[in-house]
Amino acid sequence: MRFIKGIGAFALLAALLLGGVEVVALLARRIGRQIFHGVNPTVSAAAVAAMSTVVVAVATVVVGRYYERRAAVETEIRSSKIPVYSQLVESLLRMLLRGEAAAGDADQFAQELREITPQLIAWASDDVLIEWSRFKRSITVASTEAETEAALFELEKLLIAIRRDYGHKGQVVKEGDLLGLFITDAQELLGRRRARGTRRPAA
Repeated sequence: MRFIKGIGAFALLAALLLGGVEVVALLARRIGRQIFHGVNPTVSAAAVAAMSTVVVAVATVVVGRYYERRAAVETEIRSSKIPVYSQLVESLLRMLLRGEAAAGDADQFAQELREITPQLIAWASDDVLIEWSRFKRSITVASTEAETEAALFELEKLLIAIRRDYGHKGQVVKEGDLLGLFITDAQELLGRRRARGTRRPAA
């Protein structure tokens, strides 16, 4: 579905660009006719054609430069967000895998989360930022076993959003699949979650 939407968006963009070039060429011809009105028709036609060619060439270069700059900005954002995501995932998994032994590191973990939040605000995609906010709120209010388990699934949604921002489609990754990589009873958690009927609709 995303591939089809991407093709449609590309086709629309190409049509708009072609339409824009045609409009620029038409305006150039009209202006050229007004400028060279009364001049020998042969000379006038040649001058108008040359003017149209120059204007279209300039417009093409300008549009090309715009998209080059846009691609450069996207590349810069991507190169900046990857280390931020890596640091976030490493911190979260380190805390989870240590379990109770990490209780003494709670302050350090909280400090890491505070430090990384500004970087996420600056570089993360909208989806990742939203899931990060939801996960932070879920662990803040988690006081019961059910709320703690719900926070784990919020974490999984955050990890899925990060993977998608990396470029992974994630169409076959189901709820519980990522949790199963680092939580041994992920299937039991998933069963209890579905039994409670607390599954959050996809955003």
